[in-house]
Amino acid sequence: MLALAAPASAQLPVTQGPPPTAPPPPAEAKLSVGIATKGITDHHKLWLLAGDKVKVRGTLTPYVDGQVVVVKLFKGGKHVGHRNAKVTPNKNGAGYYSAVFHINSAGSYSTLSRHEPTDKQKAANSPRRRFGVVAGRAHRGSSGETVRLLQIGLRRLAYVAPLTGRFEAGTTRAVLAFRKVQRWRRNGSASRDVLRRLFRGQGGFNLRYKKGRHLEGDLGRQVLVFADHGKPYQIYTMSSGKPSTPTVRGAFNFYRKQPGTNAHGMVYSSYFHGGYAVHGYPSVPATYPASHGCIRVPVPDARRIYGEISMGERIFVYR
Repeated sequence: MLALAAPASAQLPVTQGPPPTAPPPPAEAKLSVGIATKGITDHHKLWLLAGDKVKVRGTLTPYVDGQVVVVKLFKGGKHVGHRNAKVTPNKNGAGYYSAVFHINSAGSYSTLSRHEPTDKQKAANSPRRRFGVVAGRAHRGSSGETVRLLQIGLRRLAYVAPLTGRFEAGTTRAVLAFRKVQRWRRNGSASRDVLRRLFRGQGGFNLRYKKGRHLEGDLGRQVLVFADHGKPYQIYTMSSGKPSTPTVRGAFNFYRKQPGTNAHGMVYSSYFHGGYAVHGYPSVPATYPASHGCIRVPVPDARRIYGEISMGERIFVYR
């Protein structure tokens, strides 16, 4: 009987486990790249300062754990550096990455990102993001892109500057007004500190009075400011009364306007209290108040200021 049972048991079916599960296919990949460092845009191109750190960031969609993006930097058409950036999740289900480059020389640059394929996620390339880098200072008599960007930066903060790409008298006055607002040394030099703040959008004038269209004469910083809707829209350098003939302080309204040049050498005068006026004058010192009580402005700015002031408009004069 034992001999007969062995062949019978050999004919029973063999029980097998479930077939092995195939690994999931790699996820799709979409890659973006951008410049996070603040700068100034001119003709749809972003410009940054030489010597500053440039932060590149972007997204890899969808987020997949353990992925890395290679961020490449080019100067002209030459590859000059790269960074390996780990991808981390953000709130929208995408992956986020960032990298920092220190760029010391001016020129035309671009950056792009690449995700090499893995068993979890496919390959992807970002579009190329182009930007420019300029030197970190400018001076009277210079010209070119750095000066043009200086002028754009001043204008977007309401400092009255031309847009010529040439560093001449109007630009010098605007830089002087900017320096006065920062409480820096009063000159017209566009140092690296000046350009850095302008490229970051910093250094604007903080109004003391927020409502309505008006002027503010800040005797402490020696600037004249036009404001509307809670924001300054024109800022000029000025010189107020010297210690022996100080400028009156308070809130006043313009009540008389006198075009041209009067017998006292006052150019395009707008009176706001007795004989006190905002007017142009040949001597407007950069470093100290020098008038007989009026608010002096440079003669090249006088006519524009005169045309901007309306009868009855309010001016606040304070220190």
